[in-house]
Amino acid sequence: MQEVSRFTREGIGSVSASPSNAFGHAPALAGPEDRFVSINNDTIYSIAQVDVSGGPVLLRVPDTAGRYYVLQFVDVWTENFAYVGRRATGTAAGSFLLVPPGWQGDPPSGAGVIEFPTAVGTIVGRWACDGPADLAAVQAACRCATT
Repeated sequence: MQEVSRFTREGIGSVSASPSNAFGHAPALAGPEDRFVSINNDTIYSIAQVDVSGGPVLLRVPDTAGRYYVLQFVDVWTENFAYVGRRATGTAAGSFLLVPPGWQGDPPSGAGVIEFPTAVGTIVGRWACDGPADLAAVQAACRCATT
């Protein structure tokens, strides 16, 4: 939980701090000054700390028109538990209801359900970027939203 709290206050690498249930996005490709696990310099990163303790959170992903992206869902023990993106769900726009453990209910029409094993988790987004000239297109494509 210390890292979750740190991210919401300080951010990680070039990804700015953001409140729970909101994405922070890197503004540029990574360089040698960025320190974040094994960072790639052909990828734009997005991170969201998600808190489902108060109930479901709706995640909307944009149509990336075939662009490679992945949203990796990680629990508080750093275990991966779900993926959204080109290989797992395709690149069309979509909605996913993020729910707490044991949640019972009906999702909105057309929304997939992702059950969190813990009340808090992290979404690590990676968006393929073909160099600085592609940056504006990636920034336009990588606008996930939670409500």
